[in-house]
Amino acid sequence: MKCRYCGDVLKVVGEKLFTATGERCAGNPAGFHVGVTDGECCVYCGNPASCQSGKLRTRFGAACKYSPTGMHCLQ
Repeated sequence: MKCRYCGDVLKVVGEKLFTATGERCAGNPAGFHVGVTDGECCVYCGNPASCQSGKLRTRFGAACKYSPTGMHCLQ
């Protein structure tokens, strides 16, 4: 997965997205990396998400700490 703003390759560590330069994204005015959608992983935390009871969930639950809405997002 690549960052939508800086284009660097992302790796997922827990619930955070990192690149070789760290967790701060120079291209995003908000300062954090956002992944390009692949339809399977949350673009904010990078973890695989599935729909359960009408909500997207990852192994960490339904809430996403890094999403502006507080929920996981696939796009």
